[in-house]
Amino acid sequence: MAVVCDGIGGLAKGEEASSYVVRQLANWFMTEGYKISVRKQERVLQQLCFQMHEEIKSFGKESGIRLGTTITCVLLDERKMLCAHCGDCRLYLLKKRKYKILTSKDHNEKGYLTKALGVGEWHLLSIKKYKVRRKDKWLLCSDGFYSHFQEREFCLLGKQKIYGDGQAERLLKQLWEKKRTIKGKDNASALYFGFTTKQSGGEQ
Repeated sequence: MAVVCDGIGGLAKGEEASSYVVRQLANWFMTEGYKISVRKQERVLQQLCFQMHEEIKSFGKESGIRLGTTITCVLLDERKMLCAHCGDCRLYLLKKRKYKILTSKDHNEKGYLTKALGVGEWHLLSIKKYKVRRKDKWLLCSDGFYSHFQEREFCLLGKQKIYGDGQAERLLKQLWEKKRTIKGKDNASALYFGFTTKQSGGEQ
């Protein structure tokens, strides 16, 4: 499972809503989600997010504040991928010479979010399923990350040979530090993951 949540800017305690959703999803996946089929994962994930949506709204009403979060959640099961999405985070499929955006922005014509957990009416998460191919790589990130880049720059990530989590994390940090120095401070979340062949042999 890979998840990025982004607290909605301008709403009080948005960071609390996003961290709460990540914690709940991580707990669900580690105790139950990893054991069930993709079909059941989809149903349970919708139910869980509906419960969190209602809980965040209830907390906000009791506290006299508005808070919410976007969410993009990816579940991988061997050669199958499920992507559940609500808001404006993005999932990119990266190839050597091209990229593809797999999620859409839930914005209206004025640029305001139309879907988020904890805000407004409940909307089912957008669910898409994909077949996973060898050497596929993905970038999952918040708008605070991708808005600093020209999207063709993400093609460079698709060309990288990554052997392990540490190397992927260092690569993202290097990219972000360069952009942040140029364009100022901003909050950002990003995950880079995929299938790669280890130097010692075998697939990861």
